[in-house]
Amino acid sequence: MAKETKYEICRVCGYVRPVGKGGRCQACGVRDTAFVPFQHKASFNRRLFLKLDVHPVAVHFTITYTAVTALLFFLLLFIDELLGVPLQGILDLQITFLPLLIASGGITGLIDGKIRFRKIKTPYLYRKIVLGCILLVTSVILLGLHILSQGDTSFLLIEALLISVAFILASYLGWIGAELICPIVPMGKIES
Repeated sequence: MAKETKYEICRVCGYVRPVGKGGRCQACGVRDTAFVPFQHKASFNRRLFLKLDVHPVAVHFTITYTAVTALLFFLLLFIDELLGVPLQGILDLQITFLPLLIASGGITGLIDGKIRFRKIKTPYLYRKIVLGCILLVTSVILLGLHILSQGDTSFLLIEALLISVAFILASYLGWIGAELICPIVPMGKIES
């Protein structure tokens, strides 16, 4: 039977390392006297999944993708191409894949919420679910309108509004996610 690894945590920054690694804290540089014994609250498999950061990566990519879509849209109002590349085709592709990326961010968010917090009905998580659904619907409407407009400038204002709303919602969802970062759940506790 394998010996269970013991851990210690830096009281200054929260960095967790196996006991015996010694030396200064790899995260903040304080002396090893800042470390105290630590016990993980989550199982090894749960911690391993959380370290993959599937949802944060999916969300950061989606926020960036939404921002680039907005940038392309508003840039296209002034120029048709950039460095010889036609922007309209890129924008069409961006808008086409936006609902898929938002849906993947939502699905990974539900999985992450269940694994990280063991529930998804907390006020912040519920708010993220509702806003995520609004963002998904916004992106689907944007895609439908974009397909129907086919270059007709009479829909330009509505598209601009929908892209702006999508960017604001995606950014706010990211901000809520940053607020949910908690070193206690499901990390563990300092041992007495």
